[in-house]
Amino acid sequence: MRRFYLLILLAFTVSCATLQPAVDKKPVKKDDAKTVQVNDQDAGAEDFIKKARSLYAEHKPREAIGATQEMLAKYPGSNYVPEAIYLSAKSRYDLNELDLALKNGWMLAEKYPQSKEYPMTKKLLGDCYFTSQDHLKAGQQYIEGLEAARTGDEREALLLPLSAMIEERLTDGQLRILFRKYPESEMAPALGLKLAQKELDAKNNSEAIKILQEIVKKYPASQEAGLAKPVLASLKDNKPVVPVGDVGRKVGLIVPLSGRYGEYGTAVKEGVNMAFTEYNKTTTNKIKLIIEDTKGDIIDAIKATIRLSDTSQVIGIIGEVLSGPTSAAAGIANLKNVPFLSPTASEERISTLGPYIFQLSQSISWQGAALADCAVNKLGMKTLGVMYPNDPGWAAVAEAFVQQAKNLGARVAVSVSYEPGTTDFKAQAETLKAGKVQAVFIPTTPNDIIMIAPQLVYNQLKVQLLGSDGWGDPKVTSKGGTYVEGAIFATLSSGSSLAQAAAKFEESYKKAYGKAPSKLSAQAYDGAKVMLAALQKGASTREDLQKALNQAENASQGASGQFAFGSQGAMPKSKLMTIRNKQVKELE
Repeated sequence: MRRFYLLILLAFTVSCATLQPAVDKKPVKKDDAKTVQVNDQDAGAEDFIKKARSLYAEHKPREAIGATQEMLAKYPGSNYVPEAIYLSAKSRYDLNELDLALKNGWMLAEKYPQSKEYPMTKKLLGDCYFTSQDHLKAGQQYIEGLEAARTGDEREALLLPLSAMIEERLTDGQLRILFRKYPESEMAPALGLKLAQKELDAKNNSEAIKILQEIVKKYPASQEAGLAKPVLASLKDNKPVVPVGDVGRKVGLIVPLSGRYGEYGTAVKEGVNMAFTEYNKTTTNKIKLIIEDTKGDIIDAIKATIRLSDTSQVIGIIGEVLSGPTSAAAGIANLKNVPFLSPTASEERISTLGPYIFQLSQSISWQGAALADCAVNKLGMKTLGVMYPNDPGWAAVAEAFVQQAKNLGARVAVSVSYEPGTTDFKAQAETLKAGKVQAVFIPTTPNDIIMIAPQLVYNQLKVQLLGSDGWGDPKVTSKGGTYVEGAIFATLSSGSSLAQAAAKFEESYKKAYGKAPSKLSAQAYDGAKVMLAALQKGASTREDLQKALNQAENASQGASGQFAFGSQGAMPKSKLMTIRNKQVKELE
């Protein structure tokens, strides 16, 4: 045993020199760090850090590293230094430069333990070690990050991979090391319970009893203590042992919770969470949701899908938000025979990737046709324009507008698209202006709307604005100002059963989250309900779930409207709405 600890000490010494400490290295105490003072370098550093943030959000990690390095060279005393190092480390990780990511991460963790970046830096270090298959060091970093976490989001980000590792990855030896090393951690009971389960599986009942007794004594208020008691009773009476812990079914959710598309991913997560919460309240056979952050990136979506697919208790996956990452993740899931359901992606061919892939397809093309009818028959306009994101779903809505306008005898003089992520719309505005259009139909997201509308006015294009139902989003009415005043869009008729379902969902969502739901939240809720309905039929394996989803109704209606698996739903009754005095009103 002494020899073992000498080896550990040697590893610790070497790791200090390489900024990659072995598992027994103690975290730096926050009290020992120097207090960061405001200094005159911040003003100059701010432009560089903003640039680095923007480049990272645009999935340009190499360029983001360049911006952080330039900032660190010019302003080494700035208070933005910890964030710059963190962005550099994250970018290195995204580029799979794990050694450099670890070096940057450890530099930040050791020099700036009081920084706001510290908890997520520990997560990043854990991710690096996890990717390198060093699960023991990964577990250490996640636990220490959890102890330092300041917000609910940080806690969740650290708990998810740590919980998955405890359940699926850590050996009994690794569990024992972490259980003994971090007895005060909130995860200590879970570590101990899993260790006891492994001892029972190995027929080491006496050792399992010691661990279970320790859990009950040290952590009496924990959930794990409650689970340990019946096992101890069974062992004492020589009865068949009650299974330790939660070995139920799990569903994975892959969404962008950070980065440029974090807002969209959060909306999807909230919708799915709500469906799972409702389901678990009605059954004793509860289903756990395992969430992975993809950052809206194709590579991260693939990695998340692989991690979930390699977790035996995950029998299905829901996600992503965007068509690109969804297509990539779905391809991996199909290869691994894991049922995969996309509730939001607009690319209609995703469900054709394989027999394990399912898609909640919604027809929103009716919105284009409805707005064309409004422009021609209600407003009397004959020269129209269309501006839409270069995305298959939005392109279909734009095409429906064009075809209906032509059918009604109007002329679509200009049809322009833009790449998702565009922020400068001058070229599109000038093209529309040259076409002398009377109205422009712009089917797109709320975030794009509040950028496009002001730029049209700035470029001297003052025309009637027509849009998809995203124009009714609270963000548009609150942030769009006078630029969206008078815009017209279509929504479901209040008398339809679809609208009633949407109203019920909205009421429940407001109670749960204190805000109105977005379209994405509703779609995610509907998608989760479809998968849960299949699971409710008793599916206990991936093959069972795939069969149940294949037998699901081809068309249905829910909180988000009419939907179908892999095909367009029927066109619902609609009504026209407008924005007046920052409020959505029915068009008279």
